[in-house]
This record gives sequence, C-alpha cells and structure tokens, in this order.
Amino acid sequence: AGKAADAGKAVKTDSLAPKPLKIAYVDLDSLQEKYSFYQEKMNDFEKRKENADRDLNNAYQKLENERVAVGQKAQNMTQAELQNFQQEFQRKVQNLENQRRNLENSIQQEGFKTMEDVKKRINDFLDGYNRSKGYSFILSYNSAVNTLLYKDTTLAITNEVVRGLNDAYSGSKATKK
Repeated sequence: AGKAADAGKAVKTDSLAPKPLKIAYVDLDSLQEKYSFYQEKMNDFEKRKENADRDLNNAYQKLENERVAVGQKAQNMTQAELQNFQQEFQRKVQNLENQRRNLENSIQQEGFKTMEDVKKRINDFLDGYNRSKGYSFILSYNSAVNTLLYKDTTLAITNEVVRGLNDAYSGSKATKK
C-alpha cells in the first residue's frame, strides 16, 4: 500500500547532484566599444568634462587678463589699491580652485554612477539571459585587469550580450518617446 501512495507523489531531485559545469565570458573591452548605452553615456560624460574644462580655463584667462591690466597701471595705483587687488585676486584664484575641485569630484562621482548603472544593466540582462543558457559561471575579461590566465574564445558570449543589451536599450528609448 505504501508503494501505491508514493506513486502519485512528484519525485524530488537531489539539488546536490552533480551538474555539468558550463562557463562563458564577456569581453568588457568589446562590450564598451559596442554597447550603445555605454557609448552615449561616455560621449555625454566627455562633453560635460570638456565644457567644464573650457569654462574653468576661460575663468582663469579672465582672471589673468585682470592681473595683466592691473600690472600695466600699477605705477599709478596706491599701495592700498595694490594690496586690495592682490587680496581680491587671491580670493578669486582660491574660489576657482575650489570650483575646479568640486567639479572634478562631481565628474568623478558621475563617472562612478554611470559605471554602476552599466554594471547593473549587464547583471540584470545576464540574469534573464542565463535562464535559458544555464551557465554555471559567466566571467568577465578586460585587457586592463586580466584575471583570466587562459581563455578559449569559443566560450565568448560578448556579441550575444551586446546585441541583447542594445536591443533592451533601444526598446527603453522607444518607450520613453
């Protein structure tokens, strides 16, 4: 009677049973070259950085022009006027230096956020992608930080991942319009 009752129950598989080891890797250098979202973010990032550099350089140049102009008429200025100018000039230089540091910190933070966003998008995509692929490990490869001592290029899934990420990004851009 015990066997008849057990026959209707689902058989539970042992979760500790050995599974075939399946490994793939994503070449991050190639992904960065081909992933549209990453390219757009890096282009935006570079433009903002260039604009900030240009604005700061213009401000420094304006300050230098002031210094030169005062230098040309210094002989006609009183000692008190020269001291006032020097103090004001130092204050302006210090303000620009503070502004430059704040800008650099802001740009660096923005860069970190962008990289975190890219990493999250890749991980989110790989979660869904791997449901049908069944990899045990998906490693990353980067020429700057090469931790793989050997890589079999037949295990590269970079192009599939880039294609999927670009499709997802194109779809998200289309829904925002």
